Amino acid sequence: MSYLVSIALGPVQDFIAAARRTADLYAGSQILQELSKCAAQFLASKGAQLIFPADKDADGANKILAQVEGDPKRLAEETKRAVQKRLLELWDETIGKLPAKYQNLIDQARTKEQLGNFLEFYAAWVPLPSVEAYKEARLQVERLLAGRKALRDFAPTRQEDEGVPKSPLDPSRAAVIDPRNWADASIPLPDGSYRPLRIKPTEYLDAISLLKRCYGVLRSQTVVDTRTMARRSWRPEAMPEERWGEEEDHIPEPQPYFAILVADGDRMGELIGRQEDPEAHRRLSKTLDGFAQAARKIVLQHHGFMVYSGGDDVLAFLPVNRAVACAQALSEDFRRRVGGTLSAGVAIVHYREPLSISLENAREAEKAAKNGGRNALAVALHTRGGAPITVVQPWDGLTWDELLEAYKTRAITRGLAHELRDLVQEWQDDMRADYLYQEALRILNRKEARGLKIPFPKEDTPAYRKALLGFVDQLIIARFLSGIREEEAHAGTGA
Repeated sequence: MSYLVSIALGPVQDFIAAARRTADLYAGSQILQELSKCAAQFLASKGAQLIFPADKDADGANKILAQVEGDPKRLAEETKRAVQKRLLELWDETIGKLPAKYQNLIDQARTKEQLGNFLEFYAAWVPLPSVEAYKEARLQVERLLAGRKALRDFAPTRQEDEGVPKSPLDPSRAAVIDPRNWADASIPLPDGSYRPLRIKPTEYLDAISLLKRCYGVLRSQTVVDTRTMARRSWRPEAMPEERWGEEEDHIPEPQPYFAILVADGDRMGELIGRQEDPEAHRRLSKTLDGFAQAARKIVLQHHGFMVYSGGDDVLAFLPVNRAVACAQALSEDFRRRVGGTLSAGVAIVHYREPLSISLENAREAEKAAKNGGRNALAVALHTRGGAPITVVQPWDGLTWDELLEAYKTRAITRGLAHELRDLVQEWQDDMRADYLYQEALRILNRKEARGLKIPFPKEDTPAYRKALLGFVDQLIIARFLSGIREEEAHAGTGA
């Protein structure tokens, strides 16, 4: 008897986002990928025919769909044990590289309890009597899996942790270390050098967070931190190593903003639902894996850092002045390979902002792109102290290039947006829209930006005021996207 088995691993978003440093974030996504790959490889070793991912070595999929023979329940239980074993191996491989002095400072009993209860593993299966029944069987097994995930019958972790500080990265878990003893902790790299873990005196890390910190630092040669990413807007070749030894709090960054890009495919459920048989679905899986691999190259070409790329999902850090171009390239590649559309959100954030907040801003931008009709790009600006502003445009209606070019060539300055906004806010709804347009043109001409296109009034004054305010928001965001440094922006206005 053949069965269709669907397996999901978690936690996903919360686990990845629980990060203070870029290395933590990167480690979370990589650990999850390693565990998912372990599940796919184990299933394949037992004779399962993988459907999604189609390749047992593919990165990114935290969900697995496979056709199996025999007892699906036993196979699911064996897969769960294999993944749990892999998690313990990751702990041993990573923490085992710490000097013995620090390994002995870890609460081993609490660590064992937390590692044993960390993984969320869900499985569902249905009979697959024939290839022709695949479409209906897939729908049924996905419904069952969604229902199983909704049950959430996991027993609470008994940590015997009364009086033990909670982990700031995962407050549901108690600390396994006393950070006051870890101020000077470092871990040896493969080249023989040592890299500090940078554990603050208040970072009472739980076992999973400690694993992420050490895992990320061990791979620090590939991780680009947020400050370096901000610097890449004016020095594309900037690397984290060049900042070693800098007193970060006393050196202002000329351009302190960077971009977080979040993207995923539109209506993927419908696309998958159109696959008539396992082989067709397998081809789609391979296509999505091809996009994930291409996305890594695209982000790299734009001097960015890929945090996560799997299937139709992308999470990347980028220099502000490459974010829109990179998002466009990803959208075009997705359309060409997959035949579907992509929605993307770009959040422009300060490199000092807590990473968890910046990630949430990027996900909100992606939601704005989805809510704006999909097949779109949303760019959200989050300055320190200012109210966030967001501009959503469809891919075939993007108008960023002209504004970015105008800032780069100094055709406009930061003062233009503010002067236009003051004009629109003072204009009354009972005043003529065409007069407002002419007045806006007069300001443009005075700023020597005669070639810049501003919205033309097509409706009544209230609607036109709203359109012009949207244009003003875009002008403000475009200044940040242009990547011009703070002193240059101030020089442009005489401020």
